[in-house]
Amino acid sequence: MNSNTHRSFGCVGTITDGSIRDLDEMHNAGFKALARRLSPSHAHSWPVRWNCPVEVFGRRIEPGQLIHADKHGFLAVPKDDEKRLLGAVQFMDENECNTVIPAARNSAGKSTTELLKQMNDAGSRFREAVRKKFQSDGEF
Repeated sequence: MNSNTHRSFGCVGTITDGSIRDLDEMHNAGFKALARRLSPSHAHSWPVRWNCPVEVFGRRIEPGQLIHADKHGFLAVPKDDEKRLLGAVQFMDENECNTVIPAARNSAGKSTTELLKQMNDAGSRFREAVRKKFQSDGEF
């Protein structure tokens, strides 16, 4: 019920220091949640303020702040970094596709020493790409 109610307010999920329950129902409603724990019982809570900073898991979150969350946790993007986020994501994805993934795919039949050298070489290429990007582009 709460997931559907919150969806009607335009919320896509919640991050809470508290507990959550009814995970299957939340999933079926398309509602995402990260919580400190699960609870088999109801909570008696209600919002006391809207559109104000909050602290969750020791992290201050401002109203409207961009948050990335998945099953591993969440991070809050600083406002000043939002305009550079797409470029950073594209940069990281391109480098991963050109360094780490090819190195991992070419690992069959190699010794541990060869694998470590291959991964180190891939890491060196990545570090060089980062150095070039940071020095030549004031975007990062």
